Amino acid sequence: MVDFDALAAAGIADARGRAGLIEYLDSLGFTAEEMVEAERHGRLFGLAGDALQWSGRQTYTPRAAAEHLGVALADVERAWAALGLTAAKPDELALSQADIDALATWVDLKKFIGDERALGLLRVIGATLGRLAEAQSAVVRAGWPEIQLEHTHDELATAKAYRAIAEFIPRTGAMIDTLLRHHLVGARTHFEGVIRDTSESVMCGVGFADLSGFTALTQRLTPTELSELLVEFSGAVSDVVHADGGRVVKFIGDEVMWVTSTPELLMKVAVDLVEHPRARETGLHVRAGLGFGSVLAIGGDYFGTPVNLAARLVGAAAPGQILAAAGVREELPDWPATRLDPLTLKGFDGPVTAYDLHVGG
Repeated sequence: MVDFDALAAAGIADARGRAGLIEYLDSLGFTAEEMVEAERHGRLFGLAGDALQWSGRQTYTPRAAAEHLGVALADVERAWAALGLTAAKPDELALSQADIDALATWVDLKKFIGDERALGLLRVIGATLGRLAEAQSAVVRAGWPEIQLEHTHDELATAKAYRAIAEFIPRTGAMIDTLLRHHLVGARTHFEGVIRDTSESVMCGVGFADLSGFTALTQRLTPTELSELLVEFSGAVSDVVHADGGRVVKFIGDEVMWVTSTPELLMKVAVDLVEHPRARETGLHVRAGLGFGSVLAIGGDYFGTPVNLAARLVGAAAPGQILAAAGVREELPDWPATRLDPLTLKGFDGPVTAYDLHVGG
C-alpha cells in the first residue's frame, strides 16, 4: 500500500494527485526513497526509464575505486574524463560495480599497450559512445514524442512511453557487442592490406567528398527536410563506400572522409559518389579530393600529407569533379587525367600539383 501522505511529507508534490504515476512506479518495484530522490531532480515522471540507463547501484567512491583497482585516484579521474564523463568528488558514491569492471578492463589493457595508448583508446570510445548516445536520443525524441512531457502533458503516459523505449537500452548494448566483433574483423582485414611495419604508419588511399551547393540548400530547406537529406546522403555514401571496398572514417556535416587499401578502390569510390543519381535528382553535385601514400592511423582517424592534400583538394574541386594529388596519379598512370596549373592550397608552402581525373575513365 502506497503511503501518499508520507511521500508528500518527504517532498513529493501533490502525491495524491499523482497517484497513477506513483502507483505505476510502485508496481515496478521502486522504493519511496528512489521516488523522492527522482522528484528532487524533477524526474519522477522519468524514473521508470531512467533506471534502465543506470549502470547499477552506486556503491563505490572514486577513491575506493582507485584502491580496488590498484591505481592512483588521479588515474581514475583522468580515465573517467577521457571517456567524456563528469568525475564525482573523491569521496562521493558515484560508481557501480559495472563501472569498476569497465575500468578494470582499461587497467589490464594498459599492461599490453601502454598508458598513453590505453588512454587514447578511452577517448575514442568515449567520443564514439557520446555521439551514439546523442544520435539515439535525437531519433527517439523525433520518432517517439510520447516520451516528452511537453508533448503528452501527462506524467503517467510519459512514464510508460519512456519505460517502453528504454527497454531497448540493454538490447542496444548487446547489439553493440555483437557488431563490434564484426567490425574488428573488418578492421583487422583492412590493416592487413595497408600495414608496412610494426608502427602506426599505413599505406592507403584517402578520399574526401562533399555536396556542392549544400550551404545554399540549407537556407531553403526546413529543419526536417535538411535532416532527412543528411540522413539519406550519409546512408547512400556509406553504402557506396562499403560496397566498393572502402572504410568510412567520419562525416563532417555534408562531407565524408574514407580510406581504401588500393588507389583503384579509392577511385572507384570517388566515381560512384560523384555519379550518384540521388544527389543529382536533388539538384546537388558531389565533388571529391583524393590522396595516396603513407599516413598515420591513430585513434580511428588518419593523419599525414595525403590526408591534408585530399581535404584541400575537395574544396578546390568543381561540382562533379575529382581532383587527385600527384601520389594518386602516379599509382593510376592509365587513368585519363588532366594536369592542372599548380594550385595554392591552405597549409602548403608552395604550389601543389593536382590532376583532374575524368569521371568515366
